[in-house]
Amino acid sequence: MATGTLGKNKSQKITFFGALLIVLGASIGAGIFFKSKAVIENSGYNLGLAIGSWVFACFAIVAMAIALIEISSATKKSNLSVIIWNKLFNSESFFQISKNFIIYLYLPFTYFVLPVYFMQILQDAIAAFGLESSSDWNIKFDWVIVLVVSIAIVIYFFIISLNTKVAEFHNKIILIAKFIPIFVTVIVGFILYFQGGSNKLLSQPEFASVEKIKTEGVSISSSLPGVGVLISMAGIFFSYEGFFTAAGLQSEMKEPKKTPIAILLGIGITTIIYLFIAIATSIVGDGSISSFINIAKNELKWHPLTIKLILGTTFLLIGISLLGIINVFTLWGPRALEELIHKNEFFLLKRWKKYVNLNKPVVSTYFLIIFSVLALIIFTLIGVFGFDDQEYGTYGQKLNNLYSFADITGNWSALISFLLIAAAIYGCIKNRKTKKIAVEKQKYFLFFGYISVICISLILLFAVVVPIVDLFTILIYQPEIENFNLILKTRVTKVIVLILFIIVPVFPVFWTYLTKKIKKTVKKSKL
Repeated sequence: MATGTLGKNKSQKITFFGALLIVLGASIGAGIFFKSKAVIENSGYNLGLAIGSWVFACFAIVAMAIALIEISSATKKSNLSVIIWNKLFNSESFFQISKNFIIYLYLPFTYFVLPVYFMQILQDAIAAFGLESSSDWNIKFDWVIVLVVSIAIVIYFFIISLNTKVAEFHNKIILIAKFIPIFVTVIVGFILYFQGGSNKLLSQPEFASVEKIKTEGVSISSSLPGVGVLISMAGIFFSYEGFFTAAGLQSEMKEPKKTPIAILLGIGITTIIYLFIAIATSIVGDGSISSFINIAKNELKWHPLTIKLILGTTFLLIGISLLGIINVFTLWGPRALEELIHKNEFFLLKRWKKYVNLNKPVVSTYFLIIFSVLALIIFTLIGVFGFDDQEYGTYGQKLNNLYSFADITGNWSALISFLLIAAAIYGCIKNRKTKKIAVEKQKYFLFFGYISVICISLILLFAVVVPIVDLFTILIYQPEIENFNLILKTRVTKVIVLILFIIVPVFPVFWTYLTKKIKKTVKKSKL
């Protein structure tokens, strides 16, 4: 019998406040610092349009959080989060697709993207302490250092996740560190602005002419008004993506029924914080906090020690904030997988079912460590050698490629995870008519449910169509530009990654359906 059925002392479980901190820990991270530049760029450097993008995306996520209150009421003791929601409110096939995506793509890419982002922000911190405009380490095998440190980070957090209280303690400590760079960024941004720091803001949004799609290979997201705004919202979703993991820790909570309230409150606080940061990083510089160094050093002539202490420390703490998100995902991932093993829903570890323990998921932790390390190595090699984006930053040739690849995969991972949540919400909307699943009905569920489903579907539609159209346009027009091969390679990789994110979760379901169909046909032919 699986030991997962055993209880846990209530004093060892997570309180409501602890759950709220987990939501904040999973939602508030460096995502806002990575995505704010893309949002202002895609808004034609118009502050009003950029803020509108944030407000629209944030409203969609808040609507989703409100809708999840009713959905979560049906799964008060499950750790499976979005997986179990789709099992209850959608078809068996869609449940299998959700499961395959989360286990085989979402978790591995999360354990790849977040440590790599940590190393990226660490490079920025080192550059800030050295007052360097470039973050390049000028080391031949710099990507190996990033890989080794990333592996060490993932293994460390997997090990501490075996003890819920230890992981929760880490989350509280890291959360304290998170709020320091948030306040510093907002304050410094406004100080630089009032001291006369430059920015790229325009009174009217400015986009590239449509003709440049043919002549210069410009993306339609940069030339067609509104398209870039919708695309940038996928990045905004990435900034929030970990919030639903709190719903996957209900077996660890003292009062599971309060989980949805913790999620809603956490999302609300996160939204307010993100809007302040988005404004502070847009009114000065190029939309990124990295540009603060150049403005403080070269334009406003700040004292070198001041820049080092303020901006260097801020970058370092932003990196630490990323560790908090890794902590939450290593806490949730093994428990979700352990429950799948317990329910005979993960055939790779079927033989290990007798060792399953939902309170201390050793089996799943070991499996995910091995799986994640292999994924880290493979994805790093693909990013470094199979991708090309020298316009990404000043981190060095190989690391520019790696960080850009992580950016693309992180966006896709977040967007599809939100699609699965939207599908669960739509299933729950249909449940209002069928009443197949018992839920605690919420007054405004239908209103917010429809809003979240429509918004996410619209953003996903553009996110899927744009890279495909961009690839076809550059292949058709083949503009005579110096970096043609670089742009083509990047666009091909984006489409391949998109296809990968569709095929991996869908193919096993299709294969199972096909084999069953063949067996039935063979059986009938023998009769």
